[in-house]
Amino acid sequence: MTSFIWTEDNISKAAQLWADGISAREIGERFGARKNNVITMAGKHRDRFPARQAARVSLPEDATPEQRIQHADRVIRVTFSGAEVTLPRVAFIDGAAI
Repeated sequence: MTSFIWTEDNISKAAQLWADGISAREIGERFGARKNNVITMAGKHRDRFPARQAARVSLPEDATPEQRIQHADRVIRVTFSGAEVTLPRVAFIDGAAI
């Protein structure tokens, strides 16, 4: 397949197919484009191509997080970005294993 250029007419036709629930692969086949080409175009025109997946639902405020399993040979560290990761215990940093 060759490179495909999206015209305004093709974008509006693809938007209607998207709204009808046609997959990106099928839309690409109808226009002679690749699936990733359709997905990229849909991302650039998000107002016409709404997301099909439901947004992630946050836990309620009163929900309690699951209790972590404490492993004797592992330690929880916090990265620069604030993420908590579980890593193997290192004797010369953490001291002897419990």
